[in-house]
Parts: sequence; C-alpha cells; structure tokens
Amino acid sequence: MKKQLLLILLGLSTTAGWAQAPQQASPQQQQAAMPAPKGNAKISGVVLDSDTKQPIEFATVALINLSTGKAIDGAMADDKGRFTIQKVAAGKYKLNVSFLGYQQQAVENVTVSSDNAEVNVGTISLASDAQKLSEVVITGEKPLVEEKIDRTVYNAEKDITNTGGNAADVLQKVPALSVDTDGNVQLRGSGNVRVLINNKPSSIMAGSVADALKQIPADMIKTVEVITSPSAKYDAEGTAGIINIITKKDSGIEGVSGSVAVTGGTRASNGNASLNLRRGKLGINATGSGVHFYNHGDMSNITTFRSEGDVQNRREQYGDTKIRGAFMNAQLGFDYDINAKNTISGGVRRNGGQFRMENDQTQRFTENGVEDPAYTFNTDIENRNKRLGTDLNLDYVHTFGKQGHELAILSQYTMTDTDTRNYQDRYTAGEEPFYLQRNNNDGANNELTFQADYVQPFENKTTLELGAKSIFRDVKSDGFYRDIFVAENGAANSNLNFDYAQDVYASYFTYGFAVKKLNFKVGARYEHTEIAGDYFQVLENGSEEREKYSDSYDNLIPSIALSYTLKEKHTLKANFTQRIQRPSLFFLNPFDQEQAPGTIVRGNPRLDAELTDLYELGYSTYFKTASISANLYMRETDNAIETVPDLEGDNTILTFANVAQNKTYGVSLFGSIKPVKAWTVSGSSNIYYVDLKSSLYENSGWMYNINGNTSYDFGKGFSAQFNGGFNSRRIQLQGKFASFSFHSLAFKKELFEGKGGLSLGLDNPFRKSMKMNNDVEAIDFTQRMRINNYNRGARVTFDYRFGKMEKQKMPRRKRSIRNDDTKQGDGNGGAGGL
Repeated sequence: MKKQLLLILLGLSTTAGWAQAPQQASPQQQQAAMPAPKGNAKISGVVLDSDTKQPIEFATVALINLSTGKAIDGAMADDKGRFTIQKVAAGKYKLNVSFLGYQQQAVENVTVSSDNAEVNVGTISLASDAQKLSEVVITGEKPLVEEKIDRTVYNAEKDITNTGGNAADVLQKVPALSVDTDGNVQLRGSGNVRVLINNKPSSIMAGSVADALKQIPADMIKTVEVITSPSAKYDAEGTAGIINIITKKDSGIEGVSGSVAVTGGTRASNGNASLNLRRGKLGINATGSGVHFYNHGDMSNITTFRSEGDVQNRREQYGDTKIRGAFMNAQLGFDYDINAKNTISGGVRRNGGQFRMENDQTQRFTENGVEDPAYTFNTDIENRNKRLGTDLNLDYVHTFGKQGHELAILSQYTMTDTDTRNYQDRYTAGEEPFYLQRNNNDGANNELTFQADYVQPFENKTTLELGAKSIFRDVKSDGFYRDIFVAENGAANSNLNFDYAQDVYASYFTYGFAVKKLNFKVGARYEHTEIAGDYFQVLENGSEEREKYSDSYDNLIPSIALSYTLKEKHTLKANFTQRIQRPSLFFLNPFDQEQAPGTIVRGNPRLDAELTDLYELGYSTYFKTASISANLYMRETDNAIETVPDLEGDNTILTFANVAQNKTYGVSLFGSIKPVKAWTVSGSSNIYYVDLKSSLYENSGWMYNINGNTSYDFGKGFSAQFNGGFNSRRIQLQGKFASFSFHSLAFKKELFEGKGGLSLGLDNPFRKSMKMNNDVEAIDFTQRMRINNYNRGARVTFDYRFGKMEKQKMPRRKRSIRNDDTKQGDGNGGAGGL
C-alpha cells in the first residue's frame, strides 16, 4: 500500500504539465514551435539571489530565439544555482531566467559564434518579485515567508512583533509550527523535531528545547528554516523534520560592522550585541547575549483513582507558581582563505544559565469524601536547573577548479554540564515542615563528530554527493535522593547512576538530475548504531542493583524528491523519505524527578528508536501581489514513543514506551497578499488527522492550528504589525490537551536614517491570562490539570547598527555539521539530552 501511494504521488506531480486540453496551432505557431537547429555549443551560468548571494535552486532558464521571440530550449538550475543548455546551434539568443517569488531577469545578446562554442554568461542575479500597483513598483523586498523546493523560510528580521522577544515567540509564528505556553515545539502536529542553530547542533539544545528557546533573543534571529523532507545528506532525523535557526551574522563582507539591542519588559528583559570584521583573507565574528525572564501563574491538579468496590479516592492539588530564569550566550568565530581553493574556519560557543520554578501548593486527599489528614498538607516546591555548555568546531573546505566541485572535512566537539535540583518542604499550615525531600541530579553530555562531504557536478545538469559521518556520544547522570523525616530525626538516602554511550556511523549518497522541467533528487543513507548502558542504584536499605546492556542496529534510509515547474509560476513537488529517531536522555534517564507530591517523571533506558515513513505532495504559485502554497502529507510510525502514566502506590509515574502506532494525515497552507503598497497580509494553517493506537489505548481526532500576520508601513519610519494564532485541542494517546491562542501587537519608529529603531511590543494585550487544560484517561485513574498562565506583557526595545561594509565579489562557501538524529525532550528531564 505504501509503495502504491508513493507511485500515485509521483505520478500526480509528473502529469500536471499535460492537464491542459490540446488546441489546434496556427501556421505561425507551428513554425515557431518547430525544433531549433541543433549544434554542439553550450551556454552555462549561475543564478543567485541578489540580496543573499545564495544559489537559487531549480530556477528556470529559457533560451529565446531573437528572430521569433519564442523559447526553443531551456534548463533548470541545480542546487548550486548552476545551469547548462547543451546542443545549441550558432546564432544570437536571449535568456529569460525566472523562479517563484523572484523578478524575471533577461540576459540580452547571447552570441554563440560556432556550433562548438562554450559560452559562460557568468552570474545572473534575481531580485524579489516586483509588485506593481498603480504604476508603483516595489523591488528588493523580501517576503515574510518564502517557499523553497525542500523547505519553508520565515524571515524573522522582517517581523517587528518579534522585537524584544525570544526564540519561542518567533517559532510560534512560523508556518506549520505550533508552540505551547511552556515553549514545547511541534511541527505539523509532531514534537519529534530537531532544532539546529546555524546548521549545527548546539549544547544549548542538549536538554529541554523548550527551555533553550527562552535563552535566545529574537533580535538575534535572521531566519527560521523548516525542512519537512530532509534528503539523505541529513542525519536520518525522524518523524517531523528539522528546524534551523539562522542568526544575524555575515562574515562574507569587507570592513567592520556591528549591532546592539536592549529590551526592558514586564515578563522578560534582554540585551545582545554582535561584531563582524573582515580584512582580506581573514573574517571574524562575535556575538553575545543575555536574557532574564520572570512570570507567574496558578494551577490545579485533580486525580481520581479507580479502586475496587465502592472506594473513591481523590487527590486535589492547588498552587501558585513563579518562574525565574537568566541565561547568557557568547560566540566567537573565524574563517581564513588559505588560497583561492582552500578555506579553514572554526569557532567556540559558550552558553549557560539557570531556570527556577517555585510553587506554593496545597494538597487535599479524600477517601469516599472523607479527608485523610495524613495526606493533607501544604508544600513549598522549588525546581532548579543549571546548565553550562561549550561548542567547538574546526572545518576545512577545498574547492576544485570546476564551480561547485568541492570537498569539506568538518569536526565538532560539544560539552554540556547540568545540575538539577528538586526540593520539597511539606508542612501543616502554621507549623514547621515535617518532611523535606532533596532530589539532585548532576549530568554531563559529551559529543564528538567527524564528517566528510564531497560534491561532484557534471555538465549534463547532474550532481553527485557522497559523504561519511561518525558521532560519539557519552552521557552520564548521577542522581541522589534524600528524604528527611523531621519528627523522627532521621533520613533515607539512595543513589542512581546512569552511564550511556551511543556511537553512530553513517554514509550517504544523493544524485540529482533534470529531464526538461522535471527535476529529480534521489539518495540513500546507511546508518549503524551501537549503544551501551550501565545502570547502578543504591536503595534506601543499602542494597545495590546493577544492570548493563548493549545493542546495535542498522538502517538503510531512502529519499526521493522531484519538482515540476509549469509556465514558470506553478511548481509541483513530491517527496518520500524514511526517518529513524533515537531517544535522547530526556526519555532514557531512569532518574525519578518528583515535580510535585505524587507526580514523578521517570525515563526508560530500554526504549528503541522510532522509524517513520513520510510522504509529501506540494504546490505553490504566485501572482503580481500574492503567493499561495499547499502541501499534503502523511506520516506513519509503528513504534512511536508515547508518555505512559502508571501508578506506584499513591504516586503517578510518567514514563515512556514504544507502545503506539501513530498515523497522521494533513494539509498545510500558506498565503500572502499585498492589497496596497504599504500593507501586507499573510496567514498559514495546518489541518491534520491523528490516529493513535496501542495494545491498551487508542485515540484519534482532527486538529488544526492557524496563524495570521499583517503589517502596515505609515511612512517616515513608522510601522505597525499584528500577529495572532489559535491551536485546537491536541489529541494524546491517553487524553487531550486543550486549545490555546496568542496575539501580539508592535509599533516601530526607525531612527538615525534607518540604522536604529525604537519598538513597543504588546503580548496578549486583550487578555489577562491564558487558561490551559490537560486531561489524562488511564486505566487506573483520571487526571484533570488546569493551568492559568498570566502571559500578558509589554516591552520596549532600542536597537542600533553601525559600521560600513562592502559585499565581496564572490559569496563565501560554508559547510557545517548537522546532528539531527535524536528525539528531543520537551521538559526538564534530568541531566540533559544526547
């Protein structure tokens, strides 16, 4: 059935070009449509974005006969922007170069002197698509969202509602993404995503992605790329895709430049600065940022236990929550041109900080409506997480004589140290604490990566890519439990140590080629994984438990992608890939983290990797003032990792297991329009159906999320922007998570002739707080959690850019490591992630 569906998807995309009914051509049309005289000459060149100087993949190049004005041949640019038109006869021609979202560019007076000539027209730069309104032409303006052949690009620096916020604020506005109030990210309804920074993994993402996103100021983010169907060149990443956050830096420019921004707000404050320097062969860039956030809310958690007979047990918990955190990031990087063909680059990144949550909670326990004094008390809870990470990388790139022919050798070492504290003081109102709980977890995550990539272009519009990669991960978690019984003047101690090693060896190839307007890219990736675990525990009674285990497995991951361009404005694409997703330490670590009395999170070191099939079919087009894109997709995972609640005495244990079959069918839509010159409106939606099944539970239903954005330029440096979104209820294997919404409003005034600005941002100004519901339906109990998050806020930001820079003649070639293979945690799960 899967193979049949793939064939249908591929067939639909290849037949779209013949959907029009044939018409009888006039004699003049028949003459113009006659095959062009053939020779052995070649016309070649490179197509680049005029703003970013990056290649425009799959740009269409039409060869125009000057005498008839008709297209007689053409070519598609490859992923490096290169094109070659072969078998051209001697004569004079014109080239029309176009691509979705760009202005068409004409190259006049292309002369082929003989049938064996080779003509290189050099670099052809395309600007953003011109919008013509009442004879007013808008040029050189990047849209808020761009649809590429394999990814969606959100230009965060154009959205002024981001100013002064953090990365979580940015991601919730990206098409196909949803971010809940805790900062947990989902792509097309799946939390199995990998977040990269500048194409690289970072220690800042080693533990909780939700916490990491709060550490990155939005002002430092240039773009966000969402890659839904990664090719075989990427790590066999998993269910949903890759989110790549590109920060603002440019080492491909001559001179000195920099920027500084500072924000003060009611929920968070931050500051950041950057400096770029290039002199001849040497380029240096440095960035630094700090963020401090603070918020509060209240919650209730009511658990009803199903017991035999008529016994009805009920635990009620109510409390107020305070959240505090402070983080810093610093990065220093360089690149040096040894000569015209050899470049070396490297850098160091340092990040760290602390997240603290305090909860003043009241617990009441009843049996058949009668309160049990032994389990009715107040609790002061403090959860604290400290993190310090370092990333080191050193890369070498050699380019051969032919453009695009290169070899890259890359290396990276990442170190992360974590310190988690869960403290609870239980007391009766008006009295001293009678019980103290101290749970500590210290962890370390070290990762060493080597990678080699080779790219070989050919003259017949084909490209071969080969590569190999090895990742060595070593993770340690030392847990300590101490329960202090004040009245008895005694204590109970226990320890849990967990060591985990994971080595991945991979190789891949991709082959891209074009047949007229139909472009193919096929590939395969082989990965061998070896894991070893050592679990050691000292119990309260002094007895010891130890368990060692090891495993290995192999995976061959195929990928197929194709695109077809019709009439230069309509693009169809189809993709198939298979992904493997390994669980990170968040899911593996067996350390018990008691987040509240009676609620414990515990990892499962016996988890297997998930294996997912992904199918996608897309269409995009643009008009004079509007663009539209739509993508159909299907995901299927047979051994999905899901949260599994269980009971141990009076405690609710939240652990993880490969228990579910997850099937998701959906459509994602995006559209933008410019009704007038100064006004832009855009919106996106993701509608999908999820079917979850396991041996004990099953759940299914429709879900959706929508996002709208509008901005207006009042002139003289004044602008305003509004952004809002709504996420429907979310289906889980054993329950549901309630719907939620968000909105933001921003005003900006440019200063110092556009070099600086002053912005006012309002978060959820029309709502005092956001109410969230999370319901769990298990065999032995039901749980109703209600969270009230006071997320209304205001912030003021000042930013300034300085320096004078000049673009280099040729864009700099960059290569970087991407470790995309581990399933990320969405909470504070112990010592960090893989």
